[in-house]
Amino acid sequence: MWKYSSGQIRATGLGILMVTLVSMVAGCQKRLDVVSSKPALVLVAFGTSVPEARKVFDYIDAVARKRYPNTDIRWAFTSTFIRQKLKARGVVTQSVEEVVADLRADGCDRAVFQSLHVVPGQEFREIEKVDTAWLSVAVGKALLTTDADIATVIAALGESIDPDGANVIAAHGNKRHPEFNAQIVAFARAIEAVHKNVFVCSVEGKPGTEGLVAARRLAAISGKVNFIPLMVVAGRHVHDDVFGDEANSWKTIVAAPASTCARPLGYNDAVLDVYFGHIDEAMVGLEE
Repeated sequence: MWKYSSGQIRATGLGILMVTLVSMVAGCQKRLDVVSSKPALVLVAFGTSVPEARKVFDYIDAVARKRYPNTDIRWAFTSTFIRQKLKARGVVTQSVEEVVADLRADGCDRAVFQSLHVVPGQEFREIEKVDTAWLSVAVGKALLTTDADIATVIAALGESIDPDGANVIAAHGNKRHPEFNAQIVAFARAIEAVHKNVFVCSVEGKPGTEGLVAARRLAAISGKVNFIPLMVVAGRHVHDDVFGDEANSWKTIVAAPASTCARPLGYNDAVLDVYFGHIDEAMVGLEE
């Protein structure tokens, strides 16, 4: 019978533990090497405080991780008001500046910041203003940046358009900086030329809410109206301004016997493909 002293047993146990730890570290290092070989990907959105609406970020995150495996994917939100509101509820989110600081602390030297904003407007510009010194950065374009983007998004919205009733596309818009409404106006002109029963309106700025008058007339004939958010998230604007029950909501103004509201852009895979195309372009640019 083999006999071991207590010292031998301790030594043997220590040896096994060391081998196990080395194996674990090697495995972790291998995974880190795979991730660090690619640029980090930071998805940047405006944000929302509506709990149900925030689920769209989980959906986008899951699709992005499937599209970009072994990539360090993080989130940043540009609205200070929304971040503070969520913090008061115990929900922690990060600004672009905070994510940049974390990337530096983690030793990351390259990152793609992909805007999930609809137009390259005020919030998009905030991404470009962030100090990214010591970090090689590329910023992916907003959804409606080029004419090709507009055409692709129009095609992607086809499944949401009711062919028999009035359709109102709800954009956000910007009343303080009208220059940022140019892409929405271009989108409105293009989609209304293709679909005569579609009317693009905005909560702020141009094109405004004039289209609701025409939508009301058509809804009186067809008996229905369908609202389509031109927003990644169906937040307060969609729930209250567009589809709310208040006297000044768009649904109340159109006054159709039947009203429906499509899901926001964040659940439309064809729209997400446009964003992913912009990510791919940015990654290529980062490598050049």
